[in-house]
Amino acid sequence: MKQTTAQLIQTGQGASRSVATVQAWIAALCFIVMVGMASSAHANQGFAQMLAGEIQVEGQSRNERQQVLPRIFSDVLVRVTGNPAVLENAQVRSELRNVNDYLLQFGYQSSDEGLTLIASFDETRIRQLLQRAGFPLWTGQRPQLLLWLAEDDPTRGVRLVGRTEERDFIKAFQRETRRRGIQILMPLLDLQDQMAITPRDVWGRFEQEIAAASARYPVEGVISARLFQMEPDGDTTVLLSGESAGSAFSNDADEQSNLYVLEARINIGDLRFVEVIEAESEAEVAERFVNQVVDRIAQVFIGESEDGNADIIVRFRGVNQLSQVLQAEQLLQQQGQVYRVQLRRYQQGTADFAVQLNGGARWLSQALEFERRIERTDLNLEADAAEQEVALEFRWVR
Repeated sequence: MKQTTAQLIQTGQGASRSVATVQAWIAALCFIVMVGMASSAHANQGFAQMLAGEIQVEGQSRNERQQVLPRIFSDVLVRVTGNPAVLENAQVRSELRNVNDYLLQFGYQSSDEGLTLIASFDETRIRQLLQRAGFPLWTGQRPQLLLWLAEDDPTRGVRLVGRTEERDFIKAFQRETRRRGIQILMPLLDLQDQMAITPRDVWGRFEQEIAAASARYPVEGVISARLFQMEPDGDTTVLLSGESAGSAFSNDADEQSNLYVLEARINIGDLRFVEVIEAESEAEVAERFVNQVVDRIAQVFIGESEDGNADIIVRFRGVNQLSQVLQAEQLLQQQGQVYRVQLRRYQQGTADFAVQLNGGARWLSQALEFERRIERTDLNLEADAAEQEVALEFRWVR
């Protein structure tokens, strides 16, 4: 007979109890299960937010709503998969015409910027659609990043760009990060930041200074970038030292003809890469920058794996409370390519789960890379689940 997680835990603890003790245990168990359900709801809240989108509209007419709902739905599908190619899939394109079948609710919100249509969509139906289309969900914790941006201003020289500036780059940057479902913070640029780092440090890519100044921010990765203008027919060589980009174009050139160039170096854990973006406007360069960064991260953490379907054993140490065991189980179940999770053993704060998934232990390790409740302590790609060998081990830290 199949046992539940709670029953297996009770068996693992293996103590015989009096009727009163068992009754007390059952009461405590009910309470802890409710705590676990609340924790699960909290954990799912972030993903639920990914299933909602918005767009500015002229009015509240049904015709306009039906015209823009497929655009909102498209944004949601790209956000939850991390892959713009999802919109090229024939099954997905067909379902965009049936957007009302996926719609949960919609409403309107007025602000100084105008009228906004807000819509949310059904998670179960979206999961089913993407499974049929062959696209995994990006359900894992997404890295929170910090962007240091230096620009070469024609009049003020090299300076740091602040997040509160009223300019097209900041507006487009904030809009696009919301659309793609990733948090990229910008520093406060307060006195502490000014004492820790200079514009030339960011412009020159001085990693030690950038890392030290970033330590105060609760992020998993840091982006150092520089923004400048250049003539379309000018020298497009990527500048890797701290020299001024202003020398790359003529002072009497028509400003409207200049290209905006953004060079970014991204460090996220062991992941290092560089992106160079050129565009005709600040807004366009910001949009391309966000999309290229998110596409690259998604490709690493939810990209297709050659490992195929696999059965592995995942171990959690330091799960000393039943609520933590339940949270660990839910954490595994929430990953997009995990098909089945079953608790195999629980003893003295250590829980072993049998996990069936697509992608193997390497994929699951990457998917959980930025989950702050756990810390990976071991990865064994040669582990044999049939021999009860542990492929992936974590320590519960909060």
